[in-house]
Amino acid sequence: ANSDRLVGALIVTISISAFAEVGRSLRFLNVPLGLWLIIAPWVSQGANSMFASIASVACGLAVVLLSIARGRIADSYGNWDRFIVRSQLTHDR
Repeated sequence: ANSDRLVGALIVTISISAFAEVGRSLRFLNVPLGLWLIIAPWVSQGANSMFASIASVACGLAVVLLSIARGRIADSYGNWDRFIVRSQLTHDR
């Protein structure tokens, strides 16, 4: 339970930081945290029930899949554009 609380807070913090288009590559930091949620019930001693283990795995999978998804970039940010991970769907300027 403590691991879930700590990792959950880190995921929320990183996700809010990645809301900005120039910080969108920060979302990849959520992938290892999501993977930890997937394996934590089996490597830590804290899993009390099968429901908690399934919930942890489901949340971990959601975090990993949603962290990989790309979105459209709406604006140009000058020199910061090189730090933005562009998808194939965006148009070149």
